[in-house]
Amino acid sequence: MQTFYPLDQQALFTNREYELAQLAHYRQALGAGPMEHVALFGLRRIGKTLLLKEFMRRTLDESPGVAPVYMDFAALASSPENFAVGYVGQLCYWLLMRGEGDAGPFLSAGSLAGALFQHNGADLYPLVEPLLHELEKARPDRQALLRQAFHFPQEAAQIRQCSLALILDEFQEIRTLTHYPNSQNVLALLRAEMQSQSGILYLLAGSAVSVLTDLLSNPDSPLFAQFTRLPVEAFNREATAVLSRKLINDQAPADLLPLIHNLTNGHPFYITAICRRLMNLVDVAQRPLDADTVKQAFLTETLAPHGRIYDFCRYVYDLSLQKAAGYGALKAVLQILATEEGLTASQIARRLRVTSGTASDYLRWLREVDLVSDRYHAYYFRDPVLRFWVANTIRGVEISLTAEPLDLVNLMARLDAQLQRVSEELGTAQESRIRELMRRFDGQVMDGSIFGVSDQVTLPKFDQVNEYLSLNGQVQLDAVGKSANGAKWIVEIKWRTKRVGKKEVGRLLAHAQAESARGWFISRAGFTEDALEYAKQQQLFYSDGQAIHLLQSLLKGGA
Repeated sequence: MQTFYPLDQQALFTNREYELAQLAHYRQALGAGPMEHVALFGLRRIGKTLLLKEFMRRTLDESPGVAPVYMDFAALASSPENFAVGYVGQLCYWLLMRGEGDAGPFLSAGSLAGALFQHNGADLYPLVEPLLHELEKARPDRQALLRQAFHFPQEAAQIRQCSLALILDEFQEIRTLTHYPNSQNVLALLRAEMQSQSGILYLLAGSAVSVLTDLLSNPDSPLFAQFTRLPVEAFNREATAVLSRKLINDQAPADLLPLIHNLTNGHPFYITAICRRLMNLVDVAQRPLDADTVKQAFLTETLAPHGRIYDFCRYVYDLSLQKAAGYGALKAVLQILATEEGLTASQIARRLRVTSGTASDYLRWLREVDLVSDRYHAYYFRDPVLRFWVANTIRGVEISLTAEPLDLVNLMARLDAQLQRVSEELGTAQESRIRELMRRFDGQVMDGSIFGVSDQVTLPKFDQVNEYLSLNGQVQLDAVGKSANGAKWIVEIKWRTKRVGKKEVGRLLAHAQAESARGWFISRAGFTEDALEYAKQQQLFYSDGQAIHLLQSLLKGGA
């Protein structure tokens, strides 16, 4: 399958072991009862297709009785006629060729039959023949074509005596077919065939997250509740470091890897672009492999026309706005959020001099095309790198691919300020989310490991949860929870990349003891060994970022 999944791509594949384990679980269930189909959700270039390619490679190696089949609906769904022959042809190609060689002859009605006979697929021809005959008509029956296409996997699997892992990438593009007469019910046809089939695992993927969510989660959609959702998210720090080292040939000093993660937010495409530019600067321009050169690589890729990130941001920005209504107004909203995030609809409305309802419509359209997200009624860019690009391009900032460090001094300073601001904003935002999470406490019994203790913990119902600042300004507490029965928690939150030490734990403990309160220290990055030992000795509650995410999920709808 090296034609489809070249060795250089295989070498760069990083992380995703959890997602691969999930996909392997569903693959193993083939033929063992009712099928559970899967939908992968993730933003553009986050690595969904590469993940699917790796899954297909492992399927070929580990499950010889399962044939993986890949289809790109962005290429197939141009018309019902092209879709039908492409759908059937791709399946034949994968069954016969396993991703090697040219798929082209399988994707044309005029050459499909010949490709079958040329590649030992004569047994599949009787299944394909009715579809080819239908396509020869002056006005083919689109309903018949679509039914034949969707029914074909089951018939082909039976003849070939195998199961199928049917991968439908960019699945949201199937909506194109609904614009043609006599094919508006394409999703209903697909569902009807899926429900009658066995031994076929459907794996959907798409980069239009909001659209795909609507297709699969809207009760009015034929595909409602038919798929288990599996998000494909950005890399954590550890995975960013692994990929960066692959791209920098293991030369990267350890202190540069957190910077690469902070600049890219763990987005694999951005990591790859920055690291390749970094090595170009080191090898060609003889720049040192240091933090300033990493920043130069980021600025060059993001703000120089024809930089990889620049071109990608331009593509996402223009394509997304073209798909949304009100192009000009939406650009104005994005420009506002590029300079000041975390605004409410009312605040945006005032800046635009429109009604709150109108601003809410604009924001809804931007959410639908995955450009913005809302958290607690405040709006943010989904992609911080895109925000940086918009913030600078609206000012007319462009640099050369060959810009010298001295040319970038002001941009470097601006980038440093943004990194610091983002870090502070993340911390402040998380403090607010933790307070909201505490307001959801209501007597739930939790595993003590979430709080660093062995016994179960019963969460008190707080009547008040607020931040605290003493009158003299000397004492600031991120969260104080008080209940009617006298329970009181004092919480310190450090949402940063550095682990918390013993001295910081000691300060919180002193505040808690002075107030006869339960102390709870939350540190995204965890704690040093001496801090952990001290916290355990003093029976202080402590949680790292993973523990907080678990608590949020258990409380369903927490921060």
